Amino acid sequence: MIVRFRGKDGNYRVQIEPKDDFSVLSERLLSQLPNTVDPDSVSVSDQPVGQGKNLAELFGRSISDLNLKHGDLLFVSYSQRPTEYSSTTTTPSLPTAVRLNGRPVSEADAQIKATVPYPTNSGSVNSPWENVVQESVDTLLDSQDGKIQRKRDAKMCKHSEKGMCDYCMPLEPFDPEYLKDHGIKFMSFHSYIRKLNSSSSNANAGTAAASSFVPPLTEADFRIKKKCPSGHPPWPAGICSKCQPSAITLQQQPFRMVDHVEFANSEIVNNFIDNWRRTGNQAIGYLYGRYEQYSKVPLGTKAVVEAIYEPPQVTAIDGVTLTLPWEGEAEVDNAAASAKAGGLKKVGVIFTDLVDAGQGDGTVVCKRHADSYFLSSLEIVFAATMQQKYPTATRWSDTGKFSSKFVTCVISGNVDGQIEISAYQVSNTAEAMVQADIIEPSVSPGLMLVKDATDQRYVPDVFFRRVNEYNTAVQENAKPVFPVEYLLVTLSHGFPAP
Repeated sequence: MIVRFRGKDGNYRVQIEPKDDFSVLSERLLSQLPNTVDPDSVSVSDQPVGQGKNLAELFGRSISDLNLKHGDLLFVSYSQRPTEYSSTTTTPSLPTAVRLNGRPVSEADAQIKATVPYPTNSGSVNSPWENVVQESVDTLLDSQDGKIQRKRDAKMCKHSEKGMCDYCMPLEPFDPEYLKDHGIKFMSFHSYIRKLNSSSSNANAGTAAASSFVPPLTEADFRIKKKCPSGHPPWPAGICSKCQPSAITLQQQPFRMVDHVEFANSEIVNNFIDNWRRTGNQAIGYLYGRYEQYSKVPLGTKAVVEAIYEPPQVTAIDGVTLTLPWEGEAEVDNAAASAKAGGLKKVGVIFTDLVDAGQGDGTVVCKRHADSYFLSSLEIVFAATMQQKYPTATRWSDTGKFSSKFVTCVISGNVDGQIEISAYQVSNTAEAMVQADIIEPSVSPGLMLVKDATDQRYVPDVFFRRVNEYNTAVQENAKPVFPVEYLLVTLSHGFPAP
């Protein structure tokens, strides 16, 4: 078969066998490129623009595993090596008096050509996901089928008890009708993985060879690349499509890393709220617990909270001041992780936002609702910072980690004036925007502010879609502010069944 390549210096054709390793194709392609090309900078892509894959990243995988077929066209990009290097080095002209074994050597024969081999990374393939140590619940869910079993429909099924048809066959864990019928707004993380794998070569990823496995997830990164393979000066002196992050279109994340927050008993929460009952000041605490499977959501995960620890803080009626990292944090983590404590770890954070209604009956003011906000812009930035600090290790990401299972819980008043817990996470996009220093809280808690670009901070275009007064979906520029709901993911919460 023949694979075609198109680059800035022309087109190239490489003859290859489907069973051959990509390193063979790489070697044949490099032999056709100009001698001035830096082989470390060569990358290939199936799109004419955008960031491609470095050749060394694809070593160890066959042509057929990459789904390359006869006549496929790939786009190759590269930069020139410094002028002092060349794949073929020729010595300067030698004087005619040079002798070899006592005999005169002519100037033409004295030219020595030394071939410098192209550096390769075939000794170690860049696969960070192969050595990832996942949470035990993730390993458990990876091993499960995840299909939603259905009983035989007495009205629609015409077959015997041992038969199967479209009305009783198992459903995929990401089936949209099932999720809608059961009031599940966000599919679980592992259901989302199954959905991505179902439309790729990873359909049998659980048993596939490591060389044919391609992680379906890539962490969002909106930072500009400082070392661009195009060879131009680093930003802000230069910029191109390879190092420039793409425009951001905000939309609600379809999945959540944790589906449910379960408090081991009500006393944990009551003891935490007692601080507000005594002083009227707010408080913040860390949730210590573990992650388990959640059976009410297909391939779901829940955070089981066993304890709330209140770190050193300055409390006030309208908020708290917390210094990170707080004093004694490592000692508390080690004590919680001990066998005596049950091997607990930080699974989230919880804080109060309570104001007495003044009725004398224990009711509180409802500040967070659909017409105001559920999690303020300041709290979203805080949640994103905490989620970045505690990433989730997973073999389904090309970096070995993706988003976070760290949850954020708020204790505030509901529309009935009762004290209620709400659980949230922020999206993977929110984490990346905070990491790239693109957004910051605004004075309005329901709006997030997009920062201005400077010489030290590149800010890509940010858009969001909404339904206007004519009931039409329109796309708008998110600058200078946009609603915080685009960055929010809601979780369910509760206590163990009696």
